[in-house]
Amino acid sequence: MSRSLLAVLAHPDDESYGIGGTLARYAAEGVDVQVAIATDGAAGSIDAKWEGDHSQLVEARTQELEAAARVLGVKLHKLGYKDSGYIGDSANDDPLSFMNIDLEEAVGQVVNLIRELKPKVVVTHDETGGYYHPDHIRCFQVATAAFFAARDKEMYPNSGPGPYQAERLYYTAFSNRWIKIISLVMRLRGLDPTRVGRNQDIDITKLGVPREKITTTINYRRYWDQKRLASAEHGSQGGGTSFNRLIPMWMQKLLFSQETYIRAYPAPSGRLREKSIFAGSD
Repeated sequence: MSRSLLAVLAHPDDESYGIGGTLARYAAEGVDVQVAIATDGAAGSIDAKWEGDHSQLVEARTQELEAAARVLGVKLHKLGYKDSGYIGDSANDDPLSFMNIDLEEAVGQVVNLIRELKPKVVVTHDETGGYYHPDHIRCFQVATAAFFAARDKEMYPNSGPGPYQAERLYYTAFSNRWIKIISLVMRLRGLDPTRVGRNQDIDITKLGVPREKITTTINYRRYWDQKRLASAEHGSQGGGTSFNRLIPMWMQKLLFSQETYIRAYPAPSGRLREKSIFAGSD
């Protein structure tokens, strides 16, 4: 089986801000990299010109996503669900938002993708969604269920060409060690790490996982600029500039040119330290 990867992510920009380094690196190395984005991102605006009027935001975010995908060198799939917004957003109440849609239908879409694309590895958000965003958590639920359902001929018999077993499932994750460092830097600059984000409703001090839970570390220093340029395509979301203002670029590249994961399947029997999501599988 050739090396292939399917990332199932919640929003336009998750493919760049989140795991853009990994995606760029593997695409450059000849891996067949496919990215499925679950929502339209219509509740995610931070640029002032979109405040109060999201009528054209879906189109804008779609164009940004497509441009970022070209920079990263990945193939794109859109599941087409409505953005649920962060906790407490009015979009939470929309019955058609991703967090409220029928789970079985969404799982069926991803089962179909897995069976058609036949990825060796599937990547998605972890159970916290990274920062407890409802859509990220829903994406974790959908992608995890689809990973296991795709191999079962009794489940979703009309989805895809037939049962398929992907070899590995990974969750995005990051160590809370860096969160402590970032929180300190923010406080030194007079910023409050417990009130972050457009609505200042994210407490980053609660984010991250203990270092021992991390199983896999991907170095993407050679592709740092590619991730940065892909992130810059998401102008409606700030273009990835908010973090850049806190720490000098040279220091970011030195300290943060790694993306980390938890291998969920097959679960490691003991302590695992991989440098590739394909390690030992070729």
